[in-house]
Amino acid sequence: MTSKANEFDATAPMLGYLYQARYALFLSLQKIREVQDPDECFVSIEKLDDIAFETGGNPADILQTKYHGTEGNLTDRSADLWKTIRVWAEGITKGGLDPATTNFTLITTQSAPDTGLVAALLPASFRDIKTARDLLDGIAAETSNATNLPAYAGYNALLDWQKDQLIGSINILCRSASILDVAELIKKELRTTAEKRHIDAFSTRLEGEWFKRFISAMSSSDEKEVCLGEVVAIIDDLRSQFSLTNLTADYADAEPEDIDVDGDDRNFVEQLRLVGIPNQAIRFAIINYYRACEQRSRWSRDGLVKPGELKSYLKRLEEEWLNHSSLILPDVDTSNVEQCRKSGRDVYGKCQNEGALAIRRDFNHPYVARGSYHTLADELKIGWHPNYQPLLLKEDNKGAA
Repeated sequence: MTSKANEFDATAPMLGYLYQARYALFLSLQKIREVQDPDECFVSIEKLDDIAFETGGNPADILQTKYHGTEGNLTDRSADLWKTIRVWAEGITKGGLDPATTNFTLITTQSAPDTGLVAALLPASFRDIKTARDLLDGIAAETSNATNLPAYAGYNALLDWQKDQLIGSINILCRSASILDVAELIKKELRTTAEKRHIDAFSTRLEGEWFKRFISAMSSSDEKEVCLGEVVAIIDDLRSQFSLTNLTADYADAEPEDIDVDGDDRNFVEQLRLVGIPNQAIRFAIINYYRACEQRSRWSRDGLVKPGELKSYLKRLEEEWLNHSSLILPDVDTSNVEQCRKSGRDVYGKCQNEGALAIRRDFNHPYVARGSYHTLADELKIGWHPNYQPLLLKEDNKGAA
């Protein structure tokens, strides 16, 4: 008996959609190598079929993916098979699909029997269309399987020549790679794109960009497909980020879940309050602090930075702060409260703008530098107010008392 917990378990459908999207990326990487011009080829999910490739506005490859987490057989009367045939048959009947110019593929993780209809539709150098047609016609004439009856009707609505063309264009790929194995296939496709030591990090980021792009496409009422030229552009951009003179920008748009400017008592926030930075700018500082911390951590986890590179970078920023503060602060009358605040804002502005040094030559995302200054300020290695150390230590002692 199915429990209520299992009844509402969405794991299987979710894995099916993820498999579909991941497999579409894998096929797109293959297609990029095959087509003459990627800008003229488009891939879609859940438009014409689970996955579809169009060239010049015409469907060229139509694919159905059927993912199963457990082993099983694709039988001649399998719902997976006949639901797929129904989709294709109805597309042909409505005029949206041309069996003479379109390849139809069913990709399944299930196994194929040695004989019968499924076996007759497996990839082969020769397709016995008459034998396959007799098997299809015979099953589609049955009335005992209520689940498949709509699919049988869809197939039977085809004209004889349409049936023959469809049969000649079908390929069933059984025992397809699992959702995890597809990830490995994607990495193999990227072997000539990224260094071996970076392939995991490169593939993860490519897949992230792929999912974002497809969510955007599927959410649009006008644009349901993605141009393979866009995929090439994404790969080119990522390749440049993995060069010796650049790094990935993974957190350029990220924000922490909760931002409480008034209740935040971290040192770097208190430092900004000491020099009269407004709350709106403090909020942006909190965001940059988060982005920089997350980015530096991810670079380290993924092995994208050299040993000691981050420590050296923070030291460079500390020296940059020292350069600006040594030019501005010496002439300040430390007994004048407003002078101290004004000079502190000047030092802060210098560091956050022209002092936002890039960690590598071609890395042009200032959030890492801006946020890393706040990391140093949080550790009291740098400060904006001329008397930041005694003032903040005094506050700490007061809190401890």
